[in-house]
Amino acid sequence: MPINHSKGFTLIEVIIYIALFSLLMGTALITAYQLIDGSRDLSAKNTTQEEGNFVLRKINWALTGVDPSLGTTPDTTDPSIDNLNVEKYDGNAISVTLDGTKIRMEEDGGDDFITTDNVSVDSLQFDYLAPLGTEPAGITATAVIDGVTFTITKYFRK
Repeated sequence: MPINHSKGFTLIEVIIYIALFSLLMGTALITAYQLIDGSRDLSAKNTTQEEGNFVLRKINWALTGVDPSLGTTPDTTDPSIDNLNVEKYDGNAISVTLDGTKIRMEEDGGDDFITTDNVSVDSLQFDYLAPLGTEPAGITATAVIDGVTFTITKYFRK
């Protein structure tokens, strides 16, 4: 009896190998997609955080050196406002407003020197804090940027 020594794979073996290869490639593609999607989400969160921190630093700067005796604090009958106009001790006037979905900061009515073009600002609010006892007056600024709330409180020093 002659023995048949065929070389190669049977049809069943080929189907099994193709199925395993397809499973591995599908898993690799899903993993790659999740990594790319997660990277994009993380980048968007980082941009929001960086813009929010930048806005808070600029508002802090605008409120540093404010002369409260010049009537730059909000009217105490309406302690919550959506724009801020302050005058510093050096006579420099700063305006912070919400223009649509962007925060604009101007110095002495000139050109904008800060805008939030990379993110969408949902709200901007300034709350006047009346002096209590020995505590000085202050302003709390709250901005909601891409759904994330950023807050800073600045007290006026005399």
